[in-house]
Amino acid sequence: MKIIISSISRLFFSYSKFFASLVLLSGINSFAYAADQPTYLKCNERYYKLTGLEMRSSYNVRTKKFKYSYQILSFTNDYIKFDYNSMYGGWTIDRNTGEFKTPKDKVVCILNKISFNDLPKLNDEGKLF
Repeated sequence: MKIIISSISRLFFSYSKFFASLVLLSGINSFAYAADQPTYLKCNERYYKLTGLEMRSSYNVRTKKFKYSYQILSFTNDYIKFDYNSMYGGWTIDRNTGEFKTPKDKVVCILNKISFNDLPKLNDEGKLF
């Protein structure tokens, strides 16, 4: 009888440790993915993808990927400065107004936030030539 009770208690504790570790690991994993959601921006007919590390441009409709990437130099409350063309300095995005500016403070366009579903898609029949 003593052997049966000890084996049942060992079995119970081992399964409880397994379920506790499973719950903890699944909870940690969901927080990591929640912070990595990109922001999609539209400027006239151009589309951009902004993450915490880089800004991507030139969206390809067929591959559903962005072609070029530029490193973000600084992220502040009012501006995002990134290395669009390193020869002339950093380009900026005003986070309050959405203005996309050159290093000489010339406004290129106004960026609008869009969702992933608003990116362009191919028609059912594909691109007609």
